[in-house]
Amino acid sequence: MLFKILTLGASGLLSLTLLGVLSAASQPPEEPPPPKKKGLDFNKQGGDTARRGAEAGPEADLHRAYNLLRRLRADAPATRSADPRIGEWTERAARYYREGIRALRDENPQLAHESAVIAHDLARAIEHTRNAALFDKPDAELPPPPEKAGSGGAAEARRQLMAAYDQFREEDDGGDAGPEAKYFRDAAGELYRTALRDFESGRVERAGELARAAEAMRHIAAHLGHAADVRKAPPPKAEPRERRGLER
Repeated sequence: MLFKILTLGASGLLSLTLLGVLSAASQPPEEPPPPKKKGLDFNKQGGDTARRGAEAGPEADLHRAYNLLRRLRADAPATRSADPRIGEWTERAARYYREGIRALRDENPQLAHESAVIAHDLARAIEHTRNAALFDKPDAELPPPPEKAGSGGAAEARRQLMAAYDQFREEDDGGDAGPEAKYFRDAAGELYRTALRDFESGRVERAGELARAAEAMRHIAAHLGHAADVRKAPPPKAEPRERRGLER
């Protein structure tokens, strides 16, 4: 499925002073490029809404993924000890991020957008899974505050579970995402079932975090389908400079 590329107004340059970026241990760090003055916007499928204003375009998508993954990797020992799957997920997220960087350099902003969103969604799933492990250890000296009726605690966890459940009921809106999508669907299903068990046993904070992780993980499959479509039919590159000169 091809996306409609919308032209947006000025989008403010992001700083070039980021300290390095996600990479495999043997690779030199890369940082995302700053947004162009005229960014690109995409109508995201699978439940997303179109981004507007200054934070639009694949450059901004890459920065969002970079910022979250940078924090997770900086605290790698604590993050990975929370769940044995987190190490593999982090490497996958970094790989998708680097694919987004390469796609942008190859003048394929749609693929850069999809790869960056996948990396960011996976990083969100990692963050919520880590939080769930932290909430599994309550602080006896820090009791939770009283809750208003219908908000916080169990009510909020139930809303998160329903949001994840609704995501599972939707079919993937994309092309042939391949076996990679099944990996994330299965992981999302496992996270959701664990969240449901925690909710039923009264561990509502942990349940809410795992439900958020499941929703983010399930969302990845749709974007893998979109990325597959873009790879099959990439957008045209800029017209060669020599030809533009001849037409003047």
